[in-house]
Amino acid sequence: MFAISQTVQRKLFFSNTIRDGAYGLSKQTVWFTVLPLIFIGTTTGCSFYFRQETPKDIEVFPWLIALFFVGMPHGAADLAVLRSKKKGRKVWEAFLWYVVSMIGVFTVFIFTPAISLIGFIVLSLWHFGSAENTKPSGSGISYEHLLLSFAKGGIVIGMPLAAWPAATSSVATELITLVEPARTLFGLPLLTHPIYSASHIASTGLALLAIAFFSWCFIFISSARYSKTHGTKELVKTSSVFFSYCLIGILELITSPLFGIGIYFLAFHSWRQMPALAKHFTSPDAEIHPLRQVASVHKAAIPLLLPTWILLGVTWWSLSNSAHFRDLALLSLLVYLVVTPAHEVLCEWLSTQPETA
Repeated sequence: MFAISQTVQRKLFFSNTIRDGAYGLSKQTVWFTVLPLIFIGTTTGCSFYFRQETPKDIEVFPWLIALFFVGMPHGAADLAVLRSKKKGRKVWEAFLWYVVSMIGVFTVFIFTPAISLIGFIVLSLWHFGSAENTKPSGSGISYEHLLLSFAKGGIVIGMPLAAWPAATSSVATELITLVEPARTLFGLPLLTHPIYSASHIASTGLALLAIAFFSWCFIFISSARYSKTHGTKELVKTSSVFFSYCLIGILELITSPLFGIGIYFLAFHSWRQMPALAKHFTSPDAEIHPLRQVASVHKAAIPLLLPTWILLGVTWWSLSNSAHFRDLALLSLLVYLVVTPAHEVLCEWLSTQPETA
């Protein structure tokens, strides 16, 4: 009887543990960690099944979705986030700097597009790599934060460059072609294409992957040492993050650069930032469904999204003779190139500011 009672108690204990864990997962973890991985895994499986180069019309599909859902809204929420941190005149002073910096980046891109694209790649490596890392305490950047940023960003940026150098060069040429009318207005000569050789792009990608590889080695060594004294939790966490980025790397290996990075940007980078952004627009004590968190971010982003959509639409109609959706997707990518420096600096600055009540 005693043995039976113990068995029942163990069963109840494990069932309650599983139930409680499932309830915890039903909130943030399932929506913002498990679902993105399932989506990326499914996309990877479908790409393996078709075994063909990503069609031109399909590879821009993630960027078209990102125009209206999650992608562009997560950046357009910057003004709303800024207003949640600062009040009155200080908000508009900071936002004026934000706009001026975007104009400056666009001007630099018109005059030196080849160098600007390299700078954008470097910044994207850091931005993608550090976005989900816990911000280090103090004003400096910790060794662990830097290492993990290069480990993540090296895979995301390095794999498309190494696996698809010719396609990457083609996309770079298309992006620069978009600003050639502006270069003509300034009396600048047309650029010779392609501006990057495929061999240089492949070498850069391999170098970034090598940096990522050694970074992950150091991270695992550090986690293993930590686990000897504090348990295996840190090692398991590191392994799960490594698995996630390996899955992203496999997707980028078998699909075109635009499609692979687009899926990562939409389903992983932007989507997983929704809870952190929603905290600025919702009560900190309220339990809000993940979809309502996403909706709150989109609502907060409207003041910047509307003028951005209008400007994109007018530019698309003016530059594209056939109004092809690929041109619209590439124009949106140009917007990210212009906005990302100001967005990254603002995010770093906001991370140092005290939370508002």
